[in-house]
Amino acid sequence: MKSLKIIPIKLVIASLISVVWLVGCSGSDSGSDSGSDAGLDAAGVNAAPTNPIANDADSNPGNQLPGDVTSPNTVNNDPQSEPASDPASDPENDTESQLDTIDNTTINASPLVSMSPNVTPEAPVNSPSLADPMIQNFTVVNFDITVPAYQSVALQVRIQWGDKDFTAAWVGDELWSASSSFPTDTQNTLTVTFSDSNGVLTLGTVEQPFATGINAAETVVISAEQFDTDRWDSDGDSVSNLQERIAGTDPLGAPQILLFSETRDFRHDSTETALTAIEELAASIDIQTQRADDSAGIFTEDNLGNYDAVVWVMTSGDVLNAEEQAAFESYIQAGGGYAGIHAASFTEYEWPWYGALVGAYFDRHPEIQVATQWVENASHPSTQHLGARWTRTDEWYDYRTNPRAQVNVLLSLDESTYVGGAMGDDHPSAWYHAYDGGRSWYTGGGHTNESYAEPDFRAHLLGGLRYAAGLAQ
Repeated sequence: MKSLKIIPIKLVIASLISVVWLVGCSGSDSGSDSGSDAGLDAAGVNAAPTNPIANDADSNPGNQLPGDVTSPNTVNNDPQSEPASDPASDPENDTESQLDTIDNTTINASPLVSMSPNVTPEAPVNSPSLADPMIQNFTVVNFDITVPAYQSVALQVRIQWGDKDFTAAWVGDELWSASSSFPTDTQNTLTVTFSDSNGVLTLGTVEQPFATGINAAETVVISAEQFDTDRWDSDGDSVSNLQERIAGTDPLGAPQILLFSETRDFRHDSTETALTAIEELAASIDIQTQRADDSAGIFTEDNLGNYDAVVWVMTSGDVLNAEEQAAFESYIQAGGGYAGIHAASFTEYEWPWYGALVGAYFDRHPEIQVATQWVENASHPSTQHLGARWTRTDEWYDYRTNPRAQVNVLLSLDESTYVGGAMGDDHPSAWYHAYDGGRSWYTGGGHTNESYAEPDFRAHLLGGLRYAAGLAQ
């Protein structure tokens, strides 16, 4: 008996391949062992499984090993190959012969895949599709806008569309232009607002639907005739803001206001900033202004009669003598107007008539900080531009008394939004009222220089000026 050999795995694989190949050929080769065929039939196999190696009985009468394999599913047989010997005659020699044949064969793909009829190569998996970076998602919209003819140094053209909100640039005469990126294929309401006083006084608007396309750029042209100007009548006198401003451009017929800033106590660093801002706002609606930082020679009945309103700008202490006080009382009783800003309530504590005119005297204040005010009257010229709440930074006054019973409250502080308020749930911070034959308007804001650069605070001041001068109700 021959000693047993441990057959390498390579030889085992080669033997298995030969067996599969030989069995497959037996179904088509009449020269095959009939006993083998009978054995297969007895096992219930009527036909050999499809052989992945292409054999032809005529061109390849002998059972041959595969030749050059050029693809996973195609095997070319070499017609010159020698017939394989019968593995039953000498298993050892046959195994070595098969190994030699396999070693001389060029295989370009795994034989386990290419020679198995039940294995199909997997198709490549497609990568997930990615967004094309070349697709246009935004379009540049250019605006060419012609506004109604009007002269002012504080005009503004504002453009709103969806969440877009920006201003146009003045080109010359009545021409304005702007450019911005808009999302493509989107529709929103386009609103163009033409205003004076840097956005405070609306002169006309255009409102229309606007849908962007898919082009890289497009142009919107708006003419002066498209602006609705009749709608904007702030004082309700049936004359539009635009026509009133045009009619008031004659300096000889313009309203006059006195800006009074004398101090006998604390003087705010922001006083000069406040005076300049008020002059700018007044000029924007053709109100003529004159400054006075001393009451001497100014607070007389004859002189005060030249003014539609007197604005007490950050005054403090006892600033008027008895004669001047009497002259100012007569002025108000004759229909004059008063506006007080911030520390105007820190003035003339010993003059009860003035205390009633201003509405309340200053008591104390916490540190400068952010706070929120409730807008209690949204129809007054000084608050009609605001929403329900107005949050900003300032020095917030407490007053010695609550003026609500004597005045019309415009704004009140929400003490839960800042630290140090001491008036409780009812804390008025701006108001107006008719008093002793005249008009009075007061705001507690305006301590900081920054206040006078805020558009909403400037609009608040302008509305107060218009009311005090008798230009608005």
